[in-house]
Amino acid sequence: PRSPPKNPIRRAALALALLTAASATALASDKYPAKPVTLVVPQAAGGANDTIARVIAQKLTEQTGQSFIVDNRPGAGGNIGTAAVAKARPDGYTLMLTADSSYVINPSLYKSTGFDPLKDFEPVSTVATAGYVLVANNAFPAKNVAELVSAAKAQPGKIMIGSAGNGTLNHLFGEMLGKAAGIDLVHVPYKGAAAAVTDLVGGQVQVSIQSLPSSIAFIKSGKLKVLGVVNEKRVAALPDVPTVGETVKG
Repeated sequence: PRSPPKNPIRRAALALALLTAASATALASDKYPAKPVTLVVPQAAGGANDTIARVIAQKLTEQTGQSFIVDNRPGAGGNIGTAAVAKARPDGYTLMLTADSSYVINPSLYKSTGFDPLKDFEPVSTVATAGYVLVANNAFPAKNVAELVSAAKAQPGKIMIGSAGNGTLNHLFGEMLGKAAGIDLVHVPYKGAAAAVTDLVGGQVQVSIQSLPSSIAFIKSGKLKVLGVVNEKRVAALPDVPTVGETVKG
């Protein structure tokens, strides 16, 4: 049901969660939450969504006195977990925190996702926005976007770019870069951002586009080098790093 309750949502601090299949009857009760609440993340553990969800779950647990449990259900670019939430009982005890890739992009990429993003969910709030960066293995010779483009043009179809999976933002950003720069990068999809970063550090792939939450620790510790920021403007966490758009228009 899409009839959203008003004040009780704030009282239960549910405005922190992104999406919920919740009934007005359940959330109108002063006793909510009367039992543990499941916070589904349709992406693998270790990525940006998982990191954010665990912070939110901890704070909600502290504020309500009831357990909020993160349940990672990755697969099919986020479709499996999202569809499971769409089919869950609409009593307010199954929430979902997701990203544009599974909730907004997938319905345009897949013939059938198993859910309707408009009919099956009640949006509650945006909880975070994250910068994206183009990062490289330290052994890769390119130190910036221009050098990456030159290397890719000299070795078409040789440089591998890892992503969190087919259809994810990481993947689509890489495809946009390839098209805008006129280069051919070999896409290597993984089952989540954490797996892609692990192989990037290990040298199995040369470059990747990752969210800041999933890559900043590796950048700060010197395990990865950042070639450019994917956002329209530079980000506060890496003020000296130019945007990709400063080198590759569009």
